Amino acid sequence: MSTTKYESMKIPIMKKSEYPTWKVKMLMYLEAMDPNYLDRIRDGTYIPTRIIERTDTVPEHYVVKAKGEWTPEEKAHVHREPKIKNILHSSLDAVMSNRVIACKYAKEIWDTLETQFQGSASVKKNRRALLIQEYEQFDARPDESLTDLYDRFLTLLNSLSLVDKEYETEDSNTKFLRALPKEWDTQTSIIRHQYDLNTVSLDEVYGMLRTHDLEVQQRKNKKSSKAKTIALNVEAKSKGKAVEVSRRKSRIVESDPDDSSSDTDGNPDANTDDDSSDSDMEEMVAMIVRGFKKMKFRKARRQGNFQKKDLQCRQRQVYQEGKQG
Repeated sequence: MSTTKYESMKIPIMKKSEYPTWKVKMLMYLEAMDPNYLDRIRDGTYIPTRIIERTDTVPEHYVVKAKGEWTPEEKAHVHREPKIKNILHSSLDAVMSNRVIACKYAKEIWDTLETQFQGSASVKKNRRALLIQEYEQFDARPDESLTDLYDRFLTLLNSLSLVDKEYETEDSNTKFLRALPKEWDTQTSIIRHQYDLNTVSLDEVYGMLRTHDLEVQQRKNKKSSKAKTIALNVEAKSKGKAVEVSRRKSRIVESDPDDSSSDTDGNPDANTDDDSSDSDMEEMVAMIVRGFKKMKFRKARRQGNFQKKDLQCRQRQVYQEGKQG
């Protein structure tokens, strides 16, 4: 089988904390490169043999062929061994590669890694029991999203598969639906009654729940956006009314004759400054200034009226004195 179409495929690199994931990826990679690679991993290296027929003194048995006796097909099988070893070493860092450097065959490398990361048969048995217990007690965590719950459950199922423990489709679907929080009760009840959980995959169950979740989120976002728009409109209207009231007050003050004359005499550039002022703060300052000017003008006018009355009184007094004389 030609492997040229897979030459650009990237070899999965193993991380110590992610051995189960690497194992699955590596098996898929080897199978994509050449399905016969998996035979070497599971059954060991291929050794060409031939049959020695039974005689009166020797029973029928197999003997290893000499290299010169190998057929083209047998040569292809034998040459797969160093290729698999190269792939496995290429997926390991320097420390891990050093641990299996003395292994002669690909199966030996594979089994050594399996023992180091998964443990012996007794360790695997204990791990299997712990994973089964975790599966039986599986439940949603506080504030855990639907996607996070699904990813965690899927990881658990994959770990169980690696220790040769798999559950029926209906059982895993039911376990996942029961693990959801109470707010999902209506939706999970609909799925259980409308679909056959023995034929529907876990991905399809998650897809239906995810669709419902997205619809709920869209409705919430729509309501939130609408409420925000209303709030902004109310705020804009309130601000507009405040500006209009401020402008009306400004026009009333500017329309006062006394204030107008004082503004014209005291500051000829006042109208220009007022027209160029756009902010509320500037309008407020302008109003205060005009108020002070108005007060000053009225004070001056009162003083002028007082002086005028005093002069009139003095004139009457002089007139009376002259009349009496």
